[in-house]
Amino acid sequence: MTADVPDTVISRSLMRERTARKEAETLLEQKSRELYDINLNLRSLNAHLEESEGRYRTLVEMIPDAIWIHSAGRVVFANPAAYTLFGANTPEHLLGTDALSLVPASSRHQMLEGTYSDIAAAQCQPRCSLQVERLDGRLVEVEFFGCAIRFDNADSIMNVARDLTERRAHEKAMEYQATHDLLTGLPNRALFLDRLTHTIRRAERHGSRLAVIFVDLDKFKAVNDTLGHSFGDELLRIVAAELKLCVRESDTVARLGGDEFVLLLDDPVGPTMPGAIAERIGARLGVPVMLAGQEHIVTGSIGISTYPEDGGDAEVLLRQADIAMYRAKESGRNGFQFFTEEMQRRIDARVALEQGLYRALQRNEFVLHYQPQVDLASGRVIGMEALLRWQSPELGLVPPMQFIPVAEESNLIVTIGQWVLEQACATLRRWQNSGVPLVPMAINVAASQFANQDLDKLVRSTLERHAVAPRWLSLELTEGLSMEDPESSIALMNRLKAIGITLSIDDFGTGYSNLSYLKRFPVDKLKIDQSFTRGLTFVPEDGAIITAVIRLAHSLGLRAVAEGVETIEQLRMLTAEGCDEIQGYYFSRPVPEEEMIAMLQSGIGLDPAMLGNQSA
Repeated sequence: MTADVPDTVISRSLMRERTARKEAETLLEQKSRELYDINLNLRSLNAHLEESEGRYRTLVEMIPDAIWIHSAGRVVFANPAAYTLFGANTPEHLLGTDALSLVPASSRHQMLEGTYSDIAAAQCQPRCSLQVERLDGRLVEVEFFGCAIRFDNADSIMNVARDLTERRAHEKAMEYQATHDLLTGLPNRALFLDRLTHTIRRAERHGSRLAVIFVDLDKFKAVNDTLGHSFGDELLRIVAAELKLCVRESDTVARLGGDEFVLLLDDPVGPTMPGAIAERIGARLGVPVMLAGQEHIVTGSIGISTYPEDGGDAEVLLRQADIAMYRAKESGRNGFQFFTEEMQRRIDARVALEQGLYRALQRNEFVLHYQPQVDLASGRVIGMEALLRWQSPELGLVPPMQFIPVAEESNLIVTIGQWVLEQACATLRRWQNSGVPLVPMAINVAASQFANQDLDKLVRSTLERHAVAPRWLSLELTEGLSMEDPESSIALMNRLKAIGITLSIDDFGTGYSNLSYLKRFPVDKLKIDQSFTRGLTFVPEDGAIITAVIRLAHSLGLRAVAEGVETIEQLRMLTAEGCDEIQGYYFSRPVPEEEMIAMLQSGIGLDPAMLGNQSA
């Protein structure tokens, strides 16, 4: 037994040793696997870092902003945009450069203010504006920020700049478009008023004067209509160049739009200088201009206002020069007028009249009076003209010649014309219902009404609504409006004639008709303008014109009607010349509805026997 004890102890010792060795081997294997895994993770992390760094580098290189990094005062990194910004042909031209040399001394203070402790702080602040200096010495305006970073294990500054050259050029182009006329290159209305305002303030401080000259081309629309807009534009450019030659460098020439130009004379020499400039403008515009291979003479109507005589506000001075220009147009065009207080009073009266016309439509202040038309063969009343009258509570009975031009200029004439048509048809229906003997009623058609190619539809619907037969309605068209667009006029006239109404050419002899078109107009009468009738007995030329118009009418199968007949002598001569109808004060003034009804019911007329005796 005792001999076996040592063997047992040895055996146990060996077993513990083997167990310990196996545990060590197991632990070693486990640690080896952990180290292997750690190594794999490190390799993956390094790869990820390298990939991230590559992406970051690619991003920095592709970003349009210029990025450069400097450490210890020297540039150690720059992206391609930075090379472009500073004009470096190769990286060596920029890397290693003194960082401060890239910013002129005048901008270094802004650069320091725009450099922050880290990127987060930089992103919270707006970029500052400063200049950088290219390698060739040229200065470039940029938006800039900088921030402290670690680069290549060194404290560094990253600088980021955005070139503002293109933006500034775009802003400048936008500003130019906002303040200049693109066709002529002249200042526009906004810039002109700004300059005028500043010039007024300076003149007020220094006790100096200035003048505003408003120029409107005469009959520019005719150039556009006959030659086309491209030649109209060419003419405007020529005029702009001519106007600039009429003034000093210190003065301003602007285009307000269309064919309107305006000039600012800064501190003109003496009170007569604006008039002399206006005469110079008229002379230069009067020189023939070649357009489409032909010479064209362009004239202008010019209005002048002055500071301080005519006011101290830019808009006021411009408006008053405009008022004076319109007065120049009224005086025959191709001339100039200085603004006067009388012009302002006339404008104020016109505005009051226009406002009154609006109210008159709303308050139903218009009425129709009627003037008979007499057949010279029978002496009977065979028609009448409905004439518009305005019974204003404030102004009294306003003459048509006073308010009709205002209505035409303000385009109220279209609405008023529709009212007249409606009232005429309603009156005819009312008279017919009351048993009044009817004769055709004529109404005047304004140019703007006739320009509406749907006039025939309006006439037809109004007649139908009041159940009035078309033969009782006649439309009088002025000679001028039918010649503006003869082909369209002829088509509209034919549609109106198809309704069954009568058509007349009013004021014939004053509109320079083209006789080749006149023979195609489907009209029934020519009305001789009263200006010729007025001089019939003492102006031989007027008598010759009336004779010619009567013969022309008869040769075309039309009736001749003389307007404005006021004396027995005129009546005798018209009867002798074979005129068909007369209208005027000799037989009757325009009368209200009640008097016209009484006249129709009484059957009053001219004695044909008396006419025959007188003509004999």
